[in-house]
Amino acid sequence: MAFFEQFISFLKTSPLTQSTQQTLITKGDEPGHLGLAMTWDSAHHPNEIYRIQISVESADIAGPNPISFTFAPGFDASFFQSLELPMAYRNFLRGTVRAKQAEFVFQIISLSGTSTLKLSLADVLNLYRGKSANAPARAIRRRRFQAVDDAKLASMSTESLKAYSDKIRADLEEARRKEEELAKKKADEAAAAAAKAAQAKAAAATAKTASSGAAVDRTKPTMEGGKVAIFYGSSTGNTADVANTIKAELGDVAQHVRNVSDITPPDLAVCEVIILGVPTWHIGEMQDDWAAVLPEVDLVDLKGKKMAIFGLGDGKGYPDTYVDAIGELAEKFEKRGATLYGFWPTTGYEFKKSKAIRDGKFMGLVIDVENQHNLTEQRIKAWVKQIKSELSL
Repeated sequence: MAFFEQFISFLKTSPLTQSTQQTLITKGDEPGHLGLAMTWDSAHHPNEIYRIQISVESADIAGPNPISFTFAPGFDASFFQSLELPMAYRNFLRGTVRAKQAEFVFQIISLSGTSTLKLSLADVLNLYRGKSANAPARAIRRRRFQAVDDAKLASMSTESLKAYSDKIRADLEEARRKEEELAKKKADEAAAAAAKAAQAKAAAATAKTASSGAAVDRTKPTMEGGKVAIFYGSSTGNTADVANTIKAELGDVAQHVRNVSDITPPDLAVCEVIILGVPTWHIGEMQDDWAAVLPEVDLVDLKGKKMAIFGLGDGKGYPDTYVDAIGELAEKFEKRGATLYGFWPTTGYEFKKSKAIRDGKFMGLVIDVENQHNLTEQRIKAWVKQIKSELSL
């Protein structure tokens, strides 16, 4: 029977078939492939396709073992799937010892049952060689190609296919839902950070307006001396949060915690130990509060002062300029006579380059709230314990 007549016969007798359905065994997308195409006029069809099984009935030589291709989740709308034939089937069709007469049996297993289509060796060989029409345009390619089932999947009974398909579909849906939740969480966090930054900027503007009537003498300190002072710059509030956490870990020895925009240059020298906090912005840029104060640091004598630095950065967003501001800050304060303590290991961080590394270590504590937020608290505790020992606090 000619291929076209076999196809028409299949359409008439298949339990899959309705007047709106077409089923075709076609050429595949690549050499060594066959294709399965099924289309319906409607966008979706209640009949879910789970598997196609292929076997050979040969009159002259032994045919290869039956194989199957399982679709999970099953296809419930018009589709085309390219099927990669294993080597045994390729040799049977094109090898040095090949059949002269054979019939290929295609069993398509669906929600409504199993349908069988038989094609002659000549018909399948033409398909294998790519000598046939393409799949219908509305048959969407669901995957690049499908490999033959492994032993475990091939042994799964037809009765189990629906439950297996439903499980895979549920797993995919759950993964999609989690991705959406994660994306929403990140968007919400970004919006909250932006709102916090706007609030902080508004508060700073209000404070500046309130104090504009009285000129500040920047040659005099605004606070009394003490053991430890923590000075930070913060645009989103993250660096301020770390500064306050460090103060809490230090206890009473930390008398002052100030944003650098609220101090005068002499304030940097009133305490024995100064702890500096700085985030690195964009491609290695200094944070705005610190950028405004740094030129005035050249006016301060910091000889005999001990300092430690903590910095915030984004290792995945800016891996080539990771926490560069720490290095810039350390260099500026060391030139004025301060001695740097609190070097920190680089292990456990993901980045490519950093100007904050000296002798294989960071020049201070590095916090990455964007990518390693879960490590922030333990890193702060360990670093504060370290500098307490180094600085005899």
